[in-house]
Amino acid sequence: MAHAGRRIVPGRARDRYRVAVLEHALAHWRDRVGAVDDLDRGRVVLVGCSGGADSLALLALTCSLRFDTVAVYVDHGLRGEGAREGAFVGEVASRFGARHDVVHVEVGAGGNLEARARDARYAALEAMRSRLEASATLVGHTADDQAETVMLNFLRGSGADGLGGMAAVRGSVRRPLLGLRRADTREICARLALAPAEDAMNTDTHHRRVWLRREVMPRLEAGAARDLVPLLVRQADVLREEAAYLDAAVAHVESGRPLDLAEMRALPLALARRAVRRFLGSPPANGRDVDAVLGVVAGDARAAQLTGGARVERAGPRIVLVVPTDVPEPMSLALPGHAASRGVEIEAWVEHAPPVAWPNGRSTCVVDADRVGTAAVVRPAVAGERFRPLGTSGTKTVFDALAEAGVPASARPGALVVARSDENAVLPAGSPWWVVGYRVDDRVRVTSRTRRFLWLAIGPVE
Repeated sequence: MAHAGRRIVPGRARDRYRVAVLEHALAHWRDRVGAVDDLDRGRVVLVGCSGGADSLALLALTCSLRFDTVAVYVDHGLRGEGAREGAFVGEVASRFGARHDVVHVEVGAGGNLEARARDARYAALEAMRSRLEASATLVGHTADDQAETVMLNFLRGSGADGLGGMAAVRGSVRRPLLGLRRADTREICARLALAPAEDAMNTDTHHRRVWLRREVMPRLEAGAARDLVPLLVRQADVLREEAAYLDAAVAHVESGRPLDLAEMRALPLALARRAVRRFLGSPPANGRDVDAVLGVVAGDARAAQLTGGARVERAGPRIVLVVPTDVPEPMSLALPGHAASRGVEIEAWVEHAPPVAWPNGRSTCVVDADRVGTAAVVRPAVAGERFRPLGTSGTKTVFDALAEAGVPASARPGALVVARSDENAVLPAGSPWWVVGYRVDDRVRVTSRTRRFLWLAIGPVE
């Protein structure tokens, strides 16, 4: 639940003075801020602010660029410092003429605490961004973070996508400080007389990123006799551009959609591998699974078992992906909101303008938010249930639609639908309005009268 912080609203003259002071103090760094030039200065932007040096510097720079800024502190409840740090972020935001908020989240049980906390944090920020109709969420990753991400992905055996690191813009999330170093953010804080909060987790080398930062990178740089961060950042930039070029060549391949056998056999090996990775979806497939699929493409086998229990099979002229029969339990989903169960997660958010590019309707869709209500259920498809596919006036069984989408008969009982659970929705009780992997129901489609555009995206938990 979010608790709104108190905003100190200065007079206009005092407000202009504060911005002028920030502009002067931060003049050396302002031109190195990226990923925000296309944003409307008249709209709200969120700044994810932990109280550390990087996020405080980002908050100050964002205010100096005259954005209508809201600093958001996300309290994961994992340490006892949340209240103090949230209050500190509020004090700094007020000093710079920004609003602020504190959001409390619960981090679910399971392995990889860092990843679960990150997922909870980004979900909370996205929900806040949607509620405030903010144009973007800004986070404080620096060039040093980029270099560490590249190295971590190298240790995981990632391909070009992983070695490309973090994009400056990904959806509504922006990373304006990728052109700055950690030393820059500390200097900014010193110049502004800020004492950043220190997270004890940042000194615990049991966390892989901390181990890499404190032990591995210093030894590598000592051995190489050079600063490796600029080198790794340049490499990431090059690999992201190359990955985007290769992606464009196989952009028609979609996660879970059948592969055309003849087309796959005609592709060069580099493109065939990328097509298979797109086909297998997220999280990125390991090399063994990619080779297994290519073996089926080549005719060395008719089927192959993959990591996690999925398998690929030849079905006539196509290669199909068969998901495990242990399907997720039904999940309640707030609209907007986030839900996850047994390795599957779905995210829903609201935009107030139509999409620049419409999604395919299979793994991502857009519907009229006012036609589906404020809640839904995500559940396995039921044999015999029907819906009205987008663009048609008649109904079709969900299983027939899945067959048309190339889903094998063995996998159809585990396929997911998003169904009505809000009594104010336009469909009958329990009716599916999105057949995942196929399309949405025509009765919830976007029309010329739509004012709130509900986006949904579904995929494996990463």
